Amino acid sequence: MCSVNSSYVVVSYSSKSEKGSALLEWEDAKKIRYDIILMFGSGFALAYGFEVTGLSNWLASQLMVLKGVPIIFIILGICCIVTVISEFASNIASIQLAIPVMMALQKNIDVSPLLLMIPATFASSIGFMLPVATAANTIVFGTKMIHTKDMFKVGLILDILGILIITLMCYLYLA
Repeated sequence: MCSVNSSYVVVSYSSKSEKGSALLEWEDAKKIRYDIILMFGSGFALAYGFEVTGLSNWLASQLMVLKGVPIIFIILGICCIVTVISEFASNIASIQLAIPVMMALQKNIDVSPLLLMIPATFASSIGFMLPVATAANTIVFGTKMIHTKDMFKVGLILDILGILIITLMCYLYLA
């Protein structure tokens, strides 16, 4: 609601530099990519829903089977899952989903919280396959000079490399 009110203020109040001119003219407002704004907002709503419904805690409780698994495989799994989530939600939304689960999981399997949260945080930034994954992807896709199919091919390779690098570095330096 605050953002709607802020938008109203921007559009309706006039500029002090030119008497009688608005801060945002209708022609400029028509050029705004509202689909991108809605895309980011939906990611935040999804993260909030996970938290409010208790889904994060439930997911962590389901992951109790990981208690005896070597930590490198847990880190690899976390990186894969968070990267996939970040392909469909914004980086911020994907980490908002992951951190509560990581906090609950680290208590369940009795490891340092940093060992799970740092790889999850890094992995949330390596979504390169889809336009919605990162702001940079969205900007590049918005130019209409690159197709989703091309982004997917190159992004898949980058995602795999990123997952492997994050897993290895976190295992070597944090475990």
